[in-house]
Amino acid sequence: MKEYRQLTRLGRLRRLRKLSRVALQAYGMEDAELTFVQYEGNVTFRVNISPPHQPVVRDGPYIQDRYLLRVHTSSNRDGIASEMMFLDALRREADLPVPEPVPTLDGNLLIQVSTPGVPQGRIVSLMRWIDARRLTTGFRPKHFHAWGKMAARLHAFASHWQPPKDFKRPQWDWEGQLGGREFSSPLDELIASMPDRYRSSFQTVSDQAREVIQSLGKGADAYGLIHGDMYPENVLFKAGQVFPIDFEDCGYGYWMWDIAVVLCTWPWTEEWYWMRDAFLEGYARVRSLPEEQLKHLDLFMAAQYATMVLWATMFIHRDPAMRVEHEAWRDRSGNRLLCYFQRSG
Repeated sequence: MKEYRQLTRLGRLRRLRKLSRVALQAYGMEDAELTFVQYEGNVTFRVNISPPHQPVVRDGPYIQDRYLLRVHTSSNRDGIASEMMFLDALRREADLPVPEPVPTLDGNLLIQVSTPGVPQGRIVSLMRWIDARRLTTGFRPKHFHAWGKMAARLHAFASHWQPPKDFKRPQWDWEGQLGGREFSSPLDELIASMPDRYRSSFQTVSDQAREVIQSLGKGADAYGLIHGDMYPENVLFKAGQVFPIDFEDCGYGYWMWDIAVVLCTWPWTEEWYWMRDAFLEGYARVRSLPEEQLKHLDLFMAAQYATMVLWATMFIHRDPAMRVEHEAWRDRSGNRLLCYFQRSG
């Protein structure tokens, strides 16, 4: 049997599928249908325990007897456990329609599974399947208005929730996003390796963001537990409701940074302005933000682009085999960063 690290992507997926079969025993679902969903960092499978061709039964925001199983690429058990704690609190205490963690028969929200094909093992978690879909086009003001209300509910709950003592999630402050705290490579080296056309803009925005973040501080009015990755692909829609998914990057950060991520897919286009207004109007229906924070929305968007340039640069250094893909990510983010200095209005 080949070592796991010597396998092709397809070979790894086959072994992780077998591992997932073993994991389902811990949930009493060993006979469930297992369907591949995605292999991008984590590997995910749809789990269906209903007989084939049975009509779909809905249970609130979920499809009954259908689940999402994640085989985690990370080995950070405390971090993954804390993500699941946060999701559980959002569902049970805030009544937010988020992926609901499913415990094992022993009551655990995640398990460590090893198999002969994957002897080093993987952490596995299971969540209920949300009955909604992604939108890639056709966004209207009503979508962003509902999105704003949902984000405000999430922030309102997170601003006063008291996590348990063993709760551990990253700090997405300036040092965590732009200061290189998460990297083994020196920050100066990474910045020096950026293309000339991005380096100056990166440094300017990083300096501006640092100054603003220092002025805002880390009080609950500005800073708290955020989703951290609320791009359109991580939000589902149905019947006027919005369902945030993929909380893998949740951590402590600025409310405005979370909002900036929502809007930064369409930087300062004609559509962006009505998207911004609809989102902020929906947000204000639930929770208010001081004008002192709102006025920095454009800068937080630029800071997100700068962060992506930095992270892509780090991945280029760390994984040269994927250089083409990482350079495309860097350049896409870098070109949007340049838009910050070219925008009008």
